[in-house]
Order: sequence, then C-alpha cells, then structure tokens
Amino acid sequence: MPLVMQRLLHNSIAVSIVALLLVTSAIATTPVSYLSADQAAQGWIRLFDGVSRFGWITNGAEWQVNANTLASDPAQQSVLRTTSSFSDFDLKFEARVSGGPATLVFRVDPQSKPAQPGFALSLNDGSIAGIGSGGGSHVLSGWNTYEVRADGKHLTASMNGKVTADGDSGKNRVGYFEFNSPHGTHVEIRSVLLKPLNLDSLYNGSNLDGWKSVSAPAPQNKSKIHLPIPGLSGKPKAPPSVQWTGQGTIHGQGGVGQLESGVAYDDFVAQFTARVSGKDEHSDVEMFFRGTPNQFDSGYAISAVNATDHQLQNGESYGAGGLVKLQKSRAASITPGQFFTCTVVARAHRVSIWLNGALVTDYYDSRPEGTYHSAAGPLGFRIQSDKSTLDLREVSAATLPKGPEAPPPPAPVVAAALPPTTAAAPAAAAAAPPTIVMPGQSPQEKAQQEQIRKLTVDALNASSPEEAVRINKQILVLDPGDMPAQQRLDKAQAAIDAASSQRERGRQDQQASEAKQQANVARRDQLISQTQDDLLRGRLNDAQDHLNDAQRLGASGSEVDRLHELIVSRIRNRLLLRLGLGGGGLIALTWFLIHSFRRRGKTLIAYLVALDGLDKGKRYALNQEVTHIGGVAMDGGKKNEVLVRDPDRQVSRFHCEVHKRGNNCYLIDLASSNGTYLHSRPLQPGVAARLRDGDKFVLARSAAFELRLERQKAN
Repeated sequence: MPLVMQRLLHNSIAVSIVALLLVTSAIATTPVSYLSADQAAQGWIRLFDGVSRFGWITNGAEWQVNANTLASDPAQQSVLRTTSSFSDFDLKFEARVSGGPATLVFRVDPQSKPAQPGFALSLNDGSIAGIGSGGGSHVLSGWNTYEVRADGKHLTASMNGKVTADGDSGKNRVGYFEFNSPHGTHVEIRSVLLKPLNLDSLYNGSNLDGWKSVSAPAPQNKSKIHLPIPGLSGKPKAPPSVQWTGQGTIHGQGGVGQLESGVAYDDFVAQFTARVSGKDEHSDVEMFFRGTPNQFDSGYAISAVNATDHQLQNGESYGAGGLVKLQKSRAASITPGQFFTCTVVARAHRVSIWLNGALVTDYYDSRPEGTYHSAAGPLGFRIQSDKSTLDLREVSAATLPKGPEAPPPPAPVVAAALPPTTAAAPAAAAAAPPTIVMPGQSPQEKAQQEQIRKLTVDALNASSPEEAVRINKQILVLDPGDMPAQQRLDKAQAAIDAASSQRERGRQDQQASEAKQQANVARRDQLISQTQDDLLRGRLNDAQDHLNDAQRLGASGSEVDRLHELIVSRIRNRLLLRLGLGGGGLIALTWFLIHSFRRRGKTLIAYLVALDGLDKGKRYALNQEVTHIGGVAMDGGKKNEVLVRDPDRQVSRFHCEVHKRGNNCYLIDLASSNGTYLHSRPLQPGVAARLRDGDKFVLARSAAFELRLERQKAN
C-alpha cells in the first residue's frame, strides 16, 4: 500500500477510535461478576461475562445475549471472535447446537504473517480437524460440556467428559477463539472459562533475584530563585525510595519507586496476586509493562487503586484494572485489604485485563507506531505514594509467540558436476547478478485496501447510524479483523437500539396518557350519574360533593349547569322549609336575616395550620386555586407553596394538593410514597376528599395540618 494511502487509512481509523473513547468515557461503570477466590487464585478467567459481548466481536449476524448465554441467529451465517489472543491454555465451556454443524476455531489469526488458520473443534462430535481422534462423541440434544487444552504442540479435546481428540501440531501457535455458526445452525454458549498455561514464575518466594529496584527522580525545580545559603539552595529533594523485601512475599512500602523484572516482554500473558493498602485516599499503586529499563514512570500502567463511580465519571481515577491515562476500568473497586488476582494479555495494540477472573478493561491502542508502546520492556510494579503498601504473592508471565512455527530448513542439495567452460564464461556469469523477487501486494490486495479506505471515510461521514452499520459491515466482510470498523459498528448499533428504546418509551407513555384520560372520562360520567341518583334520593350534600368532583375532572356543559342550579335551588328550599317549621320559624328567619347582614361585606378566608414538626403553629393561606404541599421547595419547574421540613424524609417531594373551589376545599393525594390520611383513613391517590372547617389530615404519619375557615372584612 502506498505510504500516503496508509496514512489516510490510519488517520481515519484513529479519528473513529477517539470518537468512540469520548462516548464511552461518559458511561458509568458496568457491574462485573467475579469468580470465586479459589478459581481466581488458580488462574481462571471468564471470557463471557453473561450480560454483554464485552471482549467479543461479531461478523455477519449479531449474537444475542439472553439468560447468561450467547446465541447465534440461524437465519444468517455468523462468526463470534474474542478480542484477546492466547497461546497455551485450558478452555472450558458449555454449548447447545441445533439445526446443523458448528465449530470452535482456536489459535486463529488471519492477520499474522503468514496467516494462522487455527484448529477447528467440531461442536457436534468434539473432534479437531487434522488431530488424532480419541474416538469421537455424539452431541446431546441439550447442553454439552467441552474442554480444549493446548499445551505447546500437544492438543487435546473432550466432550461430556470423553476424550475426543489427542495429537500434536505446531502449525498454529497463537490466536483468537472463533465460534462459527453456518446458516441454519443455532448455537448457544455459556460458562466460558480459560486458564493460561506454561507461565514462568518471576518470583522465587524467598528473595528478589531477577528483580531490580528503581528510585523516583527528584521533581523538577520550576523556581528561578537561587539561594547561596548552604543547605537552602532551593533544589527539590528526591522522594524517599521504596523499601522492597522478598521473604515469603514481595513487600514494598515507605517511599516512591518501582520494582522491575530483568526480563523484557512485548507480547505476553501475565498473572499476579497482590494486595494494596494505604494510609490516605491519595495512595497510588500501579503494575506496568513495556517500560524503559531503569526509567521511572514509563510504559503502560495498570491502576491497582479503588475508585468510586463519581471519581470515574469525573476523570479523577481510572479504577482498579484501568489503563492509566488511556481507559477506565469497568470495575470501580475491589475488596480493600484483600489479595486479588490480575491477568494481563498484551499483544501488539490490544491490551486486556481481568480482575479476579472478570474482564474489566479491553483496550485497542490506535496510536501510530512510535507513539504507542510496542517495544519489549520490563514489567513490574510502581508505588507513587509513600503512604502506600504493596504485597505480592505470585508473579508469573509467558511471552506470546509471534506466529506459526517456522518450517524446517530445506535439505542440502548436492550440486551436479559442471562441464568445462572457457575462461570468458566465469566473467559472464559474474556480470549477470541473480534476480531478486521482492514480496509485495497483488493488484487485488491493493484494490481491496483502496476500497476499505474509501469505505472508512464514508463510515466516518455517515449521516445516520443505519448508514454507519451498513458501511462498517461491508468493511468487515472485506477485512474481518478491522477492529476500528467493528467498534464503529457496535457504536452505531447501540445508537439504533437506544433510539428504538426511546421510541418505545414514548409509545408507552402515550398509551398511559390515553388510558388515564379515558379513565378520567369514565370517572367523570360516573360522578354525573351519581349526582343525578343523589338528587332523586334527596341526598343533596352527596350530590353537591359528586358534582364538585366531576367538575374537578373537567366536567362542563349544560347538563352540569342544570344539575348545579337544581342542587342550589333544592338546598335553598330545604332551608326555607326548615326555618318555617314550628313556632320558632319567625325567630329563625330573623336570626338568618341578621346573620346575613353581618356577613355582608365579609369574605371567607381558608388557611392551613401546621400542628407539629419544625413549623408547628405556622399558618399557610389558601389564596389560590391549587396549593401544593411537599418535601422540597422546587424541582424541575414545579414548586410547593407549603414546604414540609421533614428530617426523616417520609414526606414525598410532591405529596398532595389542596384545591379551592368557591368556599369549598378538597384534598388530593399525589401517589405519595407513605400516603395521606384524613380522619385516620388513607386517601386513594388522585381522588378528591372534601375538607371542612377543623378537619385534620396527616402526611406520611409525620406532619399534621388543620383546615380553618374564617370570615374577615373585605379591605
């Protein structure tokens, strides 16, 4: 590929990765499921977390996560591949296959030079293509258990406890795991566990042989003041160095510095068991790799310090297992003061980190060569604060092979006797240099790379997530190992899913609103019918209450006006009839006239009185149509006229309302958490209850109020 084209392709991929990191940096930490302490201490890690495809990429149809399983779509061919590579391992998993054949290919890497096609394990009978058979087995209709062990050249497989393959081969030495589900086959997998094998112990358990301590340099002095006084030169002092010991455990404390291995690693698998403690919240401990020998604070750094979700979201910490300055961890913290097991797999640009068997960081460093750390370097442990303490029980690592095993050298060829030549022949032979064939790309490969470059530019400029999904799928068909394209595809698919979920929530909200409106209409019609029935039975007070409730729900029109006039007329007639009964009718009438005269020019004032709490005795005037009562003053544009100061927080934020219609008051509970009580009886949410002078009601059995009505002269 021409250099300019390579740079264009690389820059476009880098832009997409940066955009993805900006999006993911705002996402809160995802809950992770750790293995048991025994499994983690034995070196096992979980490749599938049971709730997401984190650590996997797909090609073709999407694999769905459901009930702790990953399932393929039988309607299309699909491939599910790990993002991490492994060489020697013990793999255990469960699978259920129906509808056709399916395979697990391990140690597969199409990007290596030369490519490694991997070894294909049949999920139908447990055999490995090209490897000696152990007799085979028959797949069960339900779940089947599989175990694959790759120990150097020696490969074994078993299915449901029976050995199904056993043989040697060195053609593929390192690569990914890849589940293949052809069209028409339905594959489900779960409980995918792996244990790296053949790691070399870097700690002998008794001393620090093979390790080197590196002190932290003195901080740079930014001051321009030079003091000639002895001992006050102004030069900053180097921090105290860490005191490292190696008897029983590697122990470091009391300073700042690092302990690095004498062996350099570039692509590797490492595991260590550590415990971190500190005297304050500023303690800082890291594991580092691909560092520069004898140089403090170099290479990639993995944080071993706990953090809160708030610290992760604000960028104050990268969390336990996070890559410092590069990628936040999915796990905010681990159990303080206890040993934890960390597994690190680094191969080229990809770094994957497990804590106690759970994958917490999966990072692809898209920076160009020379910027990202690719050269081999020591790995070790760094203490950045003299308040921190580090203990290590186990430290082991193994270098990952670079590719397939090199072929054996060709057999020596005995040259045939040459016929005698003239003296000019050697000179002619010397004048003709041998033809050298330089490896390069074929025209087809160049055309494919140019097509990928154009599609990458189109994907970065896609106008919609749907278009981005379509273009990135085309890129992955051309190059299944294009990690930036897979990440762009996942991001676009997530945006599509989020938009679909938002539309579904909107539809549900609209349906709920329509249902509530229909319920209000039905309740309003029922109240009108009850009002008419009360009038027929002579229950005028009940008729008045039911009509008021119907009006609160929006009832209006000629029928409502007719019922109101009829109720008022009958109440007046009933009052006149009662006043005229007996010998005291005239006296009652005189009293009524005097009382009416006295009330003339006076208005009815309604107010609430707090009976207990911090505001006991305080009065709240009901001088508007709706008075809101709750535990907060304002939230989201809504406010409460009556603020209840409740130390126990039993009163809801918007607890209830008092509606005033004319001279009548009604109490409505707003679906509060702990209820509203009138006459010691809980109110139904949304149903109005009539309040009369002197009525007392209680909010959440915590704050009590009393309604009082008074007539005062109008100003």
